[in-house]
Amino acid sequence: MGDYQKIVLVGNATKDAEAKTAKDTDTPYTTFRLGVKDAKGRSSYFPVVVFGRSRDSVAEYVRKGRQVLVEGRIDVGTTGRASVVADRVVFLGAPAAGEKREAAGRAKLRAAASTLKPE
Repeated sequence: MGDYQKIVLVGNATKDAEAKTAKDTDTPYTTFRLGVKDAKGRSSYFPVVVFGRSRDSVAEYVRKGRQVLVEGRIDVGTTGRASVVADRVVFLGAPAAGEKREAAGRAKLRAAASTLKPE
């Protein structure tokens, strides 16, 4: 039987998620940091990387303080730093009022941009 790993974390984003593109492969991804408290109230912080279809939703909706569940695996990259590669991200709780307004504003901008015709 081969090795298997899975990590499930529930915590709060410590800053807004950022959409990025890998320089060497042009692969799009999204990153954010997740703060998690243990039973004694001590905090641990995990860098999270999201690829695939869910990366756009994460970039749009994960804001500082947003509670999320992350399910994935631990990856140690070439730099030797560990990060969580998310297979699934679940938004928990209701988004803040400002977050709803921001998302609505971004949706309106995308809709307006898609109607513009190049000259």
